Amino acid sequence: MSKGELIGAYIFGSVARGKQDHLSDLDLLAVVRNGMGKVSDEAVLSTVPEEFRSFRSSISWYGAARIEQMFRNGELFAWHLFHETVPIFDPSSFIKHLGSPAPYRDAVLDVCSFRKVMMAIPEEVKANERNAIYEAGLIYACLRNIAMSSSWSLCRLPDFSRYSVFNLEGIDDCPISRSEFEKTMLCRMAGQRGGDPPDGVDKDFVLHLHARLTPWLEALQAKLEKVERRG
Repeated sequence: MSKGELIGAYIFGSVARGKQDHLSDLDLLAVVRNGMGKVSDEAVLSTVPEEFRSFRSSISWYGAARIEQMFRNGELFAWHLFHETVPIFDPSSFIKHLGSPAPYRDAVLDVCSFRKVMMAIPEEVKANERNAIYEAGLIYACLRNIAMSSSWSLCRLPDFSRYSVFNLEGIDDCPISRSEFEKTMLCRMAGQRGGDPPDGVDKDFVLHLHARLTPWLEALQAKLEKVERRG
């Protein structure tokens, strides 16, 4: 039997933004008291309003101290929570009492980190063409995180939406189409949720996407570095 204590449960992501669609999960944040372990999934899911219970749920577990640390450090996820959480069990107003996170200062570092992951994709898919679905999904994950990080500097507000890569300002448009991006997204979802990946994703698809994205990502990083030097 779990000995954990639930401090708060919150909805974040597309449902919290009111932008949910047939691809959306119900993203849940569960905050538990430090050093006592988790509570049961059922204890968290029981707090979900009836109107959202048809969604597939994904629970992110955090101890209170880790959330507090993220706010002090100005981590991007803290800003995500600050802007978008909808409390569904929050007897102590935990997130609200944390106030505004410190400024996010790791955009360039985070973009560099995800670009390094992307650099390995061509060799991986060339080594084994059966990796194409996984590597296409990895392109989605990297682009999504790069765009969210970049939006801090390039947009009026940080953009945590699924299509944030198409909303960046002060930089040329992302060089892949929405339909291509959605294919990479469906590959990622197939890997995480099971189910069939989209048609037409093979080695050449992945390599062509990667070749177009590489110079754009280089320009994006240069833009962020320039903005950081000014700021």
